[in-house]
Amino acid sequence: MLKVVTGQNIADYPELMEAVWRFRHTQFVGRLGWKELGSEDGREIDRFDTDDAIHLIAQQKGRVVGYTRLLRTSSPHLLSEVYPHIMQGRQWPREASIYEWTRCISDESAEHFGSVQASHLLITGVLEFCIVAGIKGMLVETHPSLVGRMLEVGYQVETLNMPQFINNVPVVPAYIGATMSALEQHHRIFGIRASVLDIDADLMNPVNGLGELRHLPGIGIGNDHAMTPARDIDFGAMRESAGGEGTCVRVC
Repeated sequence: MLKVVTGQNIADYPELMEAVWRFRHTQFVGRLGWKELGSEDGREIDRFDTDDAIHLIAQQKGRVVGYTRLLRTSSPHLLSEVYPHIMQGRQWPREASIYEWTRCISDESAEHFGSVQASHLLITGVLEFCIVAGIKGMLVETHPSLVGRMLEVGYQVETLNMPQFINNVPVVPAYIGATMSALEQHHRIFGIRASVLDIDADLMNPVNGLGELRHLPGIGIGNDHAMTPARDIDFGAMRESAGGEGTCVRVC
């Protein structure tokens, strides 16, 4: 399950968020070499971790093993503030119902959730959250090879410009539509039968502020994942900008 943490309930989970900041430092700085974001206190937090950010957190036995973040594009985000140059003057979708998908990674030692890999849980949870909250699409800046993998698991993907090289690594900006058909495809491919989101009962919708977040009708709540082996799709090549000097790293 992925815990949903927003500006509304983040103060309720100080220990969890402390673990998130340290998990991000361990993964992005220690494991992946994102040295420019290293800190002496071992916590990785950037200027985009505002009350408007949405955090999805996977835990096992009290330990954070996966994480990803969504940033509203109508506010400052990585593409607008760090590397708009990869668009070469082109515009990109920016509105309250379109978010940027960043910081997606799972621990290499994470156990499966039932038969579901932690990375597959993350990418399915992001899509489920989008549909639940009314996010119609996401921006992602990634390695071109991941576009094909996204299409393979049912995403509607539109590349927004030709790949640009950042530190000798190709990065392509893309827009991903959030659709129920894509979520159903994720469920089939990864063997997921239930909601993967852990939503606080009184959590308001952070996207439109209209009412509480609810699980999707017809999708059970809990850890009811299929026990047949899920199709092996490698998301290890996904990349995003480091948010510092344009460095790119492996995520998911």
